[in-house]
Amino acid sequence: METTVVSHEPLNSVQLHLMKVFSFAKSDEGLKELQGVLFDYYRKKLLAQTNEFWEKNNFDASKMEEIMYGHNRKSAK
Repeated sequence: METTVVSHEPLNSVQLHLMKVFSFAKSDEGLKELQGVLFDYYRKKLLAQTNEFWEKNNFDASKMEEIMYGHNRKSAK
C-alpha cells in the first residue's frame, strides 16, 4: 500500500474566520444563505473592478463591438 503525503499552506485569517462562520450553519438552508452572502460580496467587488477598468481604458459599447467583431489581426510578414 502506497502512502501519499500532502502538504498544505497554513490557513490565513480570512479562511479561519470563514471556518468559524460556517460552523454556525447547521442546515443546508443556512449554508446556502452564507454562500449567497459571499457570492454577493464577490460579485459587487468584481463589478466595481470591471467598472474601474472600463473607465480607465475608455471602454464603451462601441469599443466592445469593435473588439468582438473587428478584424484586428496584424498581418504576418
